[in-house]
Amino acid sequence: MKETHLIKQKFKSAIRRGTGEAYLLLQRYPGIDFSGEIIKACVKNFSYDGQCEGSRGVYLFELIGLSGKKDKIKKAVLKALLKPQKDTWTLTQLFSLAKMFARQDDAEARKTIYDAFVHNPIWRSDWAGTSDIIQLDGIEGLKFIAEEFGKRLEADPEDWQDEDLINQFQKENPETDTWAQLGISAKQNRFIKIYIDSVRENMAQRATKVKPPEPVYKNIVEETLLRQSQLWFYNRKLKSTELKSIGQQLIIERKKSNREKLLKIFTKHPFPLEKEFLFDLACKHPARNRRVVTFAIQALGLFKNKSIREFALKQIAIGKHPTLFVELLKENYKKGDHKLLTALIANSNKGIELEGLIIDITNIYYANKTPECREPLEALYDKHNCGMCRKHVVEILKNNNVLSERIKNEIRFDCNEDTRKLYN
Repeated sequence: MKETHLIKQKFKSAIRRGTGEAYLLLQRYPGIDFSGEIIKACVKNFSYDGQCEGSRGVYLFELIGLSGKKDKIKKAVLKALLKPQKDTWTLTQLFSLAKMFARQDDAEARKTIYDAFVHNPIWRSDWAGTSDIIQLDGIEGLKFIAEEFGKRLEADPEDWQDEDLINQFQKENPETDTWAQLGISAKQNRFIKIYIDSVRENMAQRATKVKPPEPVYKNIVEETLLRQSQLWFYNRKLKSTELKSIGQQLIIERKKSNREKLLKIFTKHPFPLEKEFLFDLACKHPARNRRVVTFAIQALGLFKNKSIREFALKQIAIGKHPTLFVELLKENYKKGDHKLLTALIANSNKGIELEGLIIDITNIYYANKTPECREPLEALYDKHNCGMCRKHVVEILKNNNVLSERIKNEIRFDCNEDTRKLYN
């Protein structure tokens, strides 16, 4: 009984992280009922970032097929899909799973998809379910969606639709004249006409919109402070004189928002003045100065320097927010640091903390190839639920020839398709 409980706990951890261990446990213990945890993972998307990671539908459907409890799980999935959802990425996962049932000639699942799309849209995520309906029923599915969107547009004058759905369908179905097909249907269906007219009106408005002229700035400091987009500096090569001017203004700047804008430049371009100023900023209270502290650490992280390494080790050892300073080891890593990183992982349980660690630690080991990466990376693999980040963990372990047989066997059934490809 105790052994069964421990096996179920392992399964719970695996399925919520999205690892292939869940699949292997189902294979190894066919007599144990894992359906409860499978249902929980189906009706709630447990990925760290559902928008980036997407649905785990394929992964979960494979587990459903092995479970021996397909009907029970399907009933729970369809019931959840018919309930109003608050989380967009849980909703898209439920649609994905229902589509897979429908593809097995399941009429109930197909009807549930259409009913859920009509009756339970999430505000600003009314697109959820569109791809599943189209994948099931092609142009007829698109017409159904167009009709439903037309009804919503008539009911709410503030609603709007763009042409992305139509363009995507056309791209995936080049043999079909999508606009012509919708136009024919619009003659008999006023809601499809409302939808098409609205889409065309929005297209016309965008086409006639005049792009404002590029502003002219007095100097690089003014440009840094006044540019609406803060991404311009990523791909722009700044002159040493320009960087010095920005740095000098940063040192005397007192307005917090301006200081953040100026400091952000040095997260991508080396700070040209004395670094003591950056050390002082990095030591500020992060709760009150989050962006300043983060940018100062990133600015220091561009340099390989003994004083920066000593500063990082001190903050990790005695600071109140040790994980913030891990990225400083990317350029300042030394043999044996894996022990420090493993200890940090063991003491970190918050999702956002682990996400920061997995990003920083994988960056460290991409830059510093060493077999000692195994211990901290395996600890992250076993603890964090970001499928996309796990792919990087596995890739680094493989590149350093320290990928264990355990993890190698599991990645064949991982929730992330790119991780599965690393098996070969």
